Amino acid sequence: MGEYLVEMKGITKTFPGTKALDQVDLKLKAGEIHALLGENGAGKSTMMNILTGQIPMDAGDIYIDGKLAKISAPKDAFSQNIVLVPQELNLILEASIAENIFLGNEQTKGRLIDWKATQEEAKRLLKLLDVELDVTQKAGKLSAAYQQLVSIARALAYNPRLLILDEPTAVLTNREAESLFASMHRLQKQGTAMVFITHHLDEVMREADCMTIMRDGKLVRVADVKDITKDEIINAMAGRTVEKAAHIARTVSEEILFQANHLSRDSEFQDVSFDIKKGEVLCVAGLVGSGRTEIFKTVFGITEKEPGGKTYFEGNEVNIRSPRDAIALGMGYVSEERRHDGITPGMSVLENMLLPTFHKIKKKGFIDFKQASVLADDFIHKFKIKTPSHETLIRNLSGGNQQKVIVARWIAKGVKMLILDEPTRGIDVNAKVEIHKLIHELAQQDVAVVVISSEMEEVLELADRIMVIHQGKISGFVEDVDLATEESILKIAFNS
Repeated sequence: MGEYLVEMKGITKTFPGTKALDQVDLKLKAGEIHALLGENGAGKSTMMNILTGQIPMDAGDIYIDGKLAKISAPKDAFSQNIVLVPQELNLILEASIAENIFLGNEQTKGRLIDWKATQEEAKRLLKLLDVELDVTQKAGKLSAAYQQLVSIARALAYNPRLLILDEPTAVLTNREAESLFASMHRLQKQGTAMVFITHHLDEVMREADCMTIMRDGKLVRVADVKDITKDEIINAMAGRTVEKAAHIARTVSEEILFQANHLSRDSEFQDVSFDIKKGEVLCVAGLVGSGRTEIFKTVFGITEKEPGGKTYFEGNEVNIRSPRDAIALGMGYVSEERRHDGITPGMSVLENMLLPTFHKIKKKGFIDFKQASVLADDFIHKFKIKTPSHETLIRNLSGGNQQKVIVARWIAKGVKMLILDEPTRGIDVNAKVEIHKLIHELAQQDVAVVVISSEMEEVLELADRIMVIHQGKISGFVEDVDLATEESILKIAFNS
């Protein structure tokens, strides 16, 4: 047996128009939490997709326990107890929690599935994550956070020697994240190796043993956590010093663009009233599951409000019954679940970006694709979107670059109000700075921007005003953001 559980040597992969990986090495020891870091598009996911047999490499070798291994399909990785928990949720929503956990890995008695054993084992695996659920209920009834925990339980069902976690805490509350970390350290003591992909560098510094940093498909640095600072990590990822943003106090117009009076939706939120002014950045804070997303899904017409609640836009009462109504008024919406609700994976970057705008770029009744190409390329340059061209299918982009395309969609449309739900989830530090700059630019152009975020640092940096939600109700507002702290916001939430 070799010194390393897994060694990837000289891994190279080229996609049409771009070299995704260029002679990259990765070494993983048993019982090690190894952070794999880099900006969106650095090649992290490509590297892990090769290790788990999702895509073939062009050149390089993989060694397991010091022996050359052939991993050409997911079953080859499973046979070596190498399991990936992807960033994007991939459960079958109509199936039960227990069925999802053991899909393809069924608990059987003879030729039949042993449902009692399946359910008992599902409960045991969830308990390892400090989660108790009715495992017979459909996965579709769970919040995104619990769906993520079920995905991790599914990976644990394979008794992994190597567990790959891609942005595992993105949708988790602090308590859920701490439970996950406790589980990771228990697995570590049992000899399980873990690859931890995240943009939350505080988590890396606290939980990981060592790290590999990538940039533009190349290996940049390998270091033990104790031998590197957070600023050094950021600079290695970006290839330059990344500016640190601070809150900017701005004078905001008193003109109200949107107003909600006594909005309710059964079991989701109750008697919610608020307004947002032209050019204001209204950040919505609160724990995951507090009702933040549900409120603004109703505002945008994705879900229906209960009778009695009223909404006003530019001083006029409006009845928003569908997203089409909201878009016609001048609203845009970026969902927290970009793969399910944001992108059309079979379409190009250009088509995804300009879907709501095509009607404005016509020539003699037909879409002017020359003008569309110029517009798309302009946004690709402005947003620093990493893509071989605007004709590339959006599904081939990294998650962060997909998010940039979706934000660009509404800026190209020219909206008056933009709702952004977790806009920087799964996005690297440098891309986050760019998104924040764009939010400020939109506000300067009198666009009202709603930012729903679980990251208090982001809320305190961006907000002109903060609305705090707890258990489906507005707990209060923070008007003077410069005096606010994470503790003071949580105090408002829990004192509701």
